[in-house]
Amino acid sequence: MKNRSLFKKDFTLLIIGQIISLFGNSILRFSLSLYILDETGSAGAFGGVLAVSMLPTILLSPFGGVLADRVNRRNIMVGLDVITALVCLLFLTQIGSNQIVFLVAGVMIVLSIIQSMYQPAVQSSVPILVDSHYLLQANGIVVQVNALANFLGPILGGMLYGFLDLKVIVIISAFAFFIAAMLEGFMRIPFTKQTSDGKIIKTVIMDLKQAITFIGKDNPVLFKILLLVAAINLFFSSMILIGLPYLIKVKLGLSSQLYGIAEGFLAIGSIGAGLFIGLVAKKFSIHNSYLFILLGGMLLLPIALVLGLPIQPMIAYVVICISTFLCIASVGIFTIFAQTFIQTETPNAMLGKVSAVVSTIVMCSYPIGQSLYGVLFDFLSNHVYVIVLFAIFVEILLGFLTKHYLTKLHGKSLHIKNE
Repeated sequence: MKNRSLFKKDFTLLIIGQIISLFGNSILRFSLSLYILDETGSAGAFGGVLAVSMLPTILLSPFGGVLADRVNRRNIMVGLDVITALVCLLFLTQIGSNQIVFLVAGVMIVLSIIQSMYQPAVQSSVPILVDSHYLLQANGIVVQVNALANFLGPILGGMLYGFLDLKVIVIISAFAFFIAAMLEGFMRIPFTKQTSDGKIIKTVIMDLKQAITFIGKDNPVLFKILLLVAAINLFFSSMILIGLPYLIKVKLGLSSQLYGIAEGFLAIGSIGAGLFIGLVAKKFSIHNSYLFILLGGMLLLPIALVLGLPIQPMIAYVVICISTFLCIASVGIFTIFAQTFIQTETPNAMLGKVSAVVSTIVMCSYPIGQSLYGVLFDFLSNHVYVIVLFAIFVEILLGFLTKHYLTKLHGKSLHIKNE
């Protein structure tokens, strides 16, 4: 029987290892991209390397999920951290090469591939290591670590790169990854070996087909919740990601520094969702979590008002920052409820591949939404408040759709399936 405590030894080691790995990966990737910028003086090379290095995370996450269900998750995390450390040491011997752009691009792609394998192992381990009573809070902590790594990683990477030589940063990173691997080696994550016919490609295809069937056919309510989360990213999150720089820099005519601060509010909103989940977990559940979608939509209304009225740019800026923070935090809380529900409804033997398929579908909604809003902001550049009102309408509609779907879960308690 599980000890009813959140920060047990194994979960604590998991979070510490995740902090070191995610922060180390983020700092190293950003430092390498800055090195490319210094060496080439090309913004195109800088942006191109960053963009290319992100593709494996989206494309290979499902395979990482299959791996997480087929191999001991602790061994995956340990092995990947050791490999990352070795990649750092190998790269040290190549700094100064004439082919440095291609080498850095290669290293960043490898780091992205490693991350695509690492995160499914972490996410699928959480429901196993934590009592269901604390699963919401545990997922909130994982969300906070991810948000902090995405927010602070580039900042710390920029600071370290400004004070230290790249070789020193790479050495420190290699040491940190070895430490993470050692700590993760003390974890105990229950694992049941699954049968396989030995054909890797066939096994991967069958496992992914099983995960898709489980989500799309066997659990229609689960599938609808997944689609709603993807729709929120498509119509809500994408609007903020595309609209924030456009509104602040173009429409309000404010500085890049102020835009950078506004970007910080996005990350703080994600962190806030992880913090607030512990407070709301006692009064809310998956059954009434749709209220946070509705609240997120309503909190966009002040942005539409300041854009549609003749208001001083700095006042509009403050309103946009505050509303953005509250919107992201509110919708983030629903996302954590949805993620926890998916985990509790998924058998332990399928947690890795199901989590990875879910993440991939959600991530794929971002480029579609960003392209959509890019066109809308260009087409309605003189009436941008209309775009925000459109996002509010869609968000509220999604909230009521979520309420409709969740009524089917009325009286059903969350539980972890161990079969």
